[in-house]
Amino acid sequence: MREATMSHAHAKLSQLINQAPREIQPQKELWQDIEKQLDKAEVQQSQQPKRIKRVAVASIALAVGLVASNIWQQKADILTPNEPSALLTTLADIKDQHQQQVDLLSRQQLTNWQASTLASPLEKGIEQLRKAAEQIYQALRQTPNDKELWQLWLWTQQRELELLQQGQKLPVTTLPQGA
Repeated sequence: MREATMSHAHAKLSQLINQAPREIQPQKELWQDIEKQLDKAEVQQSQQPKRIKRVAVASIALAVGLVASNIWQQKADILTPNEPSALLTTLADIKDQHQQQVDLLSRQQLTNWQASTLASPLEKGIEQLRKAAEQIYQALRQTPNDKELWQLWLWTQQRELELLQQGQKLPVTTLPQGA
């Protein structure tokens, strides 16, 4: 009896398989929805350079604002001219190390990102960060014990390196041979 039931079930399954359509057609045309999704991805990619510009401008505005507030609120912690300071030596060493990192990134540059139309806001951001970092450096030379100025100066240096690395990821052509 069990074999008869299984044989009947097998026959029923074979019959259903034979009656099933060979191809399944969608109930509506799907290509228009697919095209819309592709267009949406293109729009999002075109908005990415705007985001980079906004982040760069916001970073620079923050840095300049913090520098200005620190300069106005500084205490009269000026070192005497004859007093050698380990902090001033450390300050100079960090500045040299940062410049070496910038030079290394420039030598390792894989793309000519400065030729890209997207590079302009990035270059402006880098230049403004460099100016802010130099102003902070000069203020630190006067008051090397100011921890907030130290943090701000190190932050500007880190942001400059990050922007240089972002520039290398911009979609542009590679450098020609011998460049």
